[in-house]
Amino acid sequence: MNLTCKANKKELAGKAASRKCGNGSHRVDADTAIGGHGDHFPSTQLSLLEAAASGLSSEALDRVITIYWKPVYRFIRLKFHKNNEDAKDLTQGFFATALERDFFTRFHPEKASFRTYLRMAVERFAANQHAAANRQKRGGDTEFETIGEQAASTDSPEQVFEREWQRQLFCLALDDLRAHSEECGKQLQFRIFQAYDLAEGERPSYAELADQHGVPETSVTNYLAWARRMLRGFVTERLRGTTAGWRELRKEMRRVWS
Repeated sequence: MNLTCKANKKELAGKAASRKCGNGSHRVDADTAIGGHGDHFPSTQLSLLEAAASGLSSEALDRVITIYWKPVYRFIRLKFHKNNEDAKDLTQGFFATALERDFFTRFHPEKASFRTYLRMAVERFAANQHAAANRQKRGGDTEFETIGEQAASTDSPEQVFEREWQRQLFCLALDDLRAHSEECGKQLQFRIFQAYDLAEGERPSYAELADQHGVPETSVTNYLAWARRMLRGFVTERLRGTTAGWRELRKEMRRVWS
């Protein structure tokens, strides 16, 4: 099993940078390409948490890591003031030692969401590693690299974790939508969606899009409605695999789309 989830060579393909995963303070961290999102959601409807807990599939664990690798990395980096390499090592260490069979079986959905459960486990793991490293330094006079982004941001590490989770979730769903559009011969629908909903600057009008792509303006409306509906479905499928039942899924969907 590849614990790095096969890092992408490109952080974001095309213009997969919607409001949930755009530039500025929401942009993907440029330090590392690990934690990419190129894989597609498996066809099975079995919860990835159930699959990983029962040991049925190493692919299930890979899918969980695909969503959570970068949020964990960003949380560790900001929470413990780690530089890029140290944060990557701690992230790898967490997934190598914590995400085992008993990690999933100890999860109780009635107490917290899986996302919260995982973040708290990461914090405990990194804190223990941090303390151990300080003890080895004979007094704990460890020097850490200054993180410029952290100094300029008022967001807490917990808020960064949340934001990175949403960004990764939407980028994965956008990749799913792009692949689905190519497989179904709906590249035009995706291009119009990309030009309008993923526009980095001022959005073109429906009339401009219709003229540019040689289709009626009503088709632009229909294409956008189709793409948005499919995107929401892919977000739901991504969430379905890392939530424990319909109650948590509905709660997470409200959080994502609010």
